[in-house]
Parts: sequence; C-alpha cells; structure tokens
Amino acid sequence: MSFVRVSRRASYWIASLLVLGLSNAHGATPWVPTGDLTARHHIEVLQTQGCLKGLTLSWPISWAAVDRALRLSQQQLPDAQARACQTSDHYQYLQTAERLARNNTRGATVTLGGANQEPLYTAFDTQPEDTFTGQVALYTTGQHWSGRLAVSYADGDRDDQHLRFDDSYIAGIMGNWQLGVGAIDRWWGPGWQSSLALSNNARPVPGLWLSRHMLTAPESPWLRWIGPWDLQLIAGQLEHDRTIPDAKVLGARFVFQPLDSLQIGLSRLAQWGGEGRPQDLEAFWDAFIGKDNGESTGFDDDDDPSNQIAGVDFRVSLTPWDVPLGVYGQFMGEDEAGGLPSKLSSLAGFDLVSTLGNGSQRWFVEATETVAGSWISERRYNTMYEHGTYKSGFRHHGRNIASTWEGDARAVTFGIQQYFRSNVTVALHLTQATLNQEGVTRAQVPEDGNQVLQSVEEQDVTLAELRIGHPLLGGTFHWLLSASDEPIVTPFEERERWTAGAEWTRDFAW
Repeated sequence: MSFVRVSRRASYWIASLLVLGLSNAHGATPWVPTGDLTARHHIEVLQTQGCLKGLTLSWPISWAAVDRALRLSQQQLPDAQARACQTSDHYQYLQTAERLARNNTRGATVTLGGANQEPLYTAFDTQPEDTFTGQVALYTTGQHWSGRLAVSYADGDRDDQHLRFDDSYIAGIMGNWQLGVGAIDRWWGPGWQSSLALSNNARPVPGLWLSRHMLTAPESPWLRWIGPWDLQLIAGQLEHDRTIPDAKVLGARFVFQPLDSLQIGLSRLAQWGGEGRPQDLEAFWDAFIGKDNGESTGFDDDDDPSNQIAGVDFRVSLTPWDVPLGVYGQFMGEDEAGGLPSKLSSLAGFDLVSTLGNGSQRWFVEATETVAGSWISERRYNTMYEHGTYKSGFRHHGRNIASTWEGDARAVTFGIQQYFRSNVTVALHLTQATLNQEGVTRAQVPEDGNQVLQSVEEQDVTLAELRIGHPLLGGTFHWLLSASDEPIVTPFEERERWTAGAEWTRDFAW
C-alpha cells in the first residue's frame, strides 16, 4: 500500500471529523455494549468488591440488570460497606452512565473512523473497522422495547461489502425475557484480549436472540444454589460468499454464580444448514443432540449435519489485602467424547486493580492456546475452528468469530489499563505470539469470498498496542497505534508493520 494512498485516505476521514458540530455524547443503548472498556472495568471492580451482585461473563449486559445488581448489593451489605461502595469512583461512574442511558431515549449517533490498514488484532475495546468507516444510527427506546437503525459505509481492500447495517436491532421485553433481531457484537468469556467462543473480532452476525433481562437467582430452594443466572440463545446467518453459502450459526450460553466469588459459563456454537445442506427438523435434531461426528455417529465425514464447538469458562474474584483480583480461564472443545467437549483449546489469565494517582489501573496477563487438544490431550493442528464440510470455518467475512489470534496460535499478553477520573482511558498491551503453528491455512475461500486474516506461515512475532480514549467535540475519540517487530503475511497481503487509526463517536439526543 503506497504512502500517497494511505495519506489520501487518512486526510479524508480526519477532515470529515473536523466538519461536524457539538452536542452531548454517550453511547445510547439499553445495554452496556461489547467494546465499552471503561464501563466493563468499573463493573468488574464492583463485582469483585461485592458492591454489585451480578454476572460479568457475557456482553452486552442490560443497564437495567446493572442497576438492579447495584441496588441489590446495597440492600445486603452492612451500612458501612454500602456507603464505601456508593462513594467509590466506580459506583459514581456507573450511576452517571446508567442515568444517561435511561434518559437518552431517542436520538442519533454519528461514528467516523479509519486507519492506514484494516486493524488485524482486536481486544475488548472500540477501534476502527477498516481504512474508512462512517455510520449514522437512529435509535429510540420505550418502556419495554428498543430499536436502532444503523447505516454505515466502509471502504477497505479486503471486505467488498461497503454498505452495511451492522449494529442495527429491534428488541422487546416479555416478562423477564428479551427477544431481539439484529446484528450486535457479543463477547462470551472472561478474557480481556480475546475469547474462544464469541468476540468482537468479526463483524456481528445478523439473526435472532433470546436472553434473560434481569439476572436473578431462582426462587426455588432446590435451585437457589445456582445464584444469579443468565441464558442466551442465538440463531444467525453468515454471509453468502463462503464454501457453504448462507450457513446458519446457532448458539447457547448459560452462566451462573454458585458463590459470590465464582462465575461459571457454558457455551455451545454450531454451524448448520446453508445452501446445499439439510435443514429439516431431523438434521436440526441431529445437530442439537450432537450427532455429527462422522463415522462414529453414522455419517460420512462430509455428511455431518453441523460443525460444533463447546466449552466452559470461569472467573474467580478475590480481594486479598483489599486489592480486587481475578483469576479466569476458558476451555473450548472442537469435538466431543462421551457427551463432553474434547480436543480443548485454552485461555487463562489473571488481573488486579490498583488505585495509584488520579484514577485506577487494571493489570492483566492472559495466555491463549488455540491448538485443538492443547489442554490434556494430543495436539491436533489445522483443526480448531475448521471443518471438513463447512470449509470456511467459524468465520464471518473472513474474520474468526471467536479468537482474534485465529486457530493454531499461542499468545501471551501483558496489559496495563489506566482509567483517569476525567474519562480518559489509556491501554497498553504487549504480546508475544506464535501464529499459525505448522504453517497451514486450511480454510477455503470461494472466488468472491473475503480472504481470511491469518498468517500464511508459522511466525513468531512481538506485538505492541496503544489505545487511548478521551472526550472530544462532545463525543468520544478512540486512538489506536499498533506495531509488530516484523511484517505479518496474510493470504490477502503482506501487512505494514505499523497500524494507526482513530474513531470518533457522538450521540445527538433529543
């Protein structure tokens, strides 16, 4: 990519930012969206301290559930501890954010962003999607429903779908259940850098979802031990230009909290149906009961009704010496044996929070291994997120819907995140990674499909990433600067070692 071309694109989106006016800004959704790093930080701290009786392993989380979890903790804590919670910066931030979300019931959101090249690696944070992206979204929220129409234009070299409706949805509340249709980012798991189930690495998959609204504990004395629990069901459709056009994605996630300090999540995802594949009730039932393991379940290898992964994740929250600390892990199986996930990949990490200077800091170390069987089994390369029939794998428009590191990778990330009281966030992540161990690219891409963003060979790289978020022109500006010690070569291109980008979002409520 030439310097002149990069400069022309960069000047275009920077100039676009400068011509817009002023107004109050805040993300106007009925939930804490995937990618709101600051809100997640404060929620996690309060949950660890016992100031919030709720779950933090699945995102987005409704603001109503956050508010109820805060109020419930105040009712159960001793007066002195409740007052300490209420006077903390974390509590005050969430109270302000929840009040803004509740009051901003209709309006529009404008987003502009871009980068010198499509960012390759993601994290639980906001970042530009491509070399240029612009979006206008209209939203409205009632007492029992919410809707958002988002229209965006993206200019990039790899994904040729320029006009997009990502982040659009309509959702309603029925009793304690939320039913919705649309395309929103999800994050299933405890990781800060990546997830082995669903993440924001790929564009959101459009479809239907059903989930609990308030994450309360069962009233039955026989089930009360489960604690607060959440159930999410999703059914979406992937893009047309893949080896099995219009393949479906089915997902289920159950999260519960048997102890105040322990959260456990169970996830299952399946690719099913699509052009030329059986989509009747019998095929759906075979997929539902896990009857899709080739000859062992009576099918030829290329006749499996679905491609499934499943696993478990957890987070243990502790406060030794009054320091909020978390230990977390995630295990995802590419196959099943004896009714349980097998050929496991793994993610493990720990984080702690300090309060030095003007604000708070989160420190974390996170290790990911996406080789199937890397946990208590024989290592099987070219397997995780791949399939003999669904040969495009667990990807959407060429990006993995789960791990940002793709399959057959090993990565260790050290992260420092600074949260200032002035709503400025600075995050520095340093990663040592081995990409595409064995150096095989198994995913197949049809002629009109999007190339897979994966290293074409085994490659040891060191990555550094700086993210900054701060208020600007009545909105929020996010900067991204990342670098690798050597160019990463993907099936699409040899990438520049440096990626620089920015994204500005502003809400106009009325």
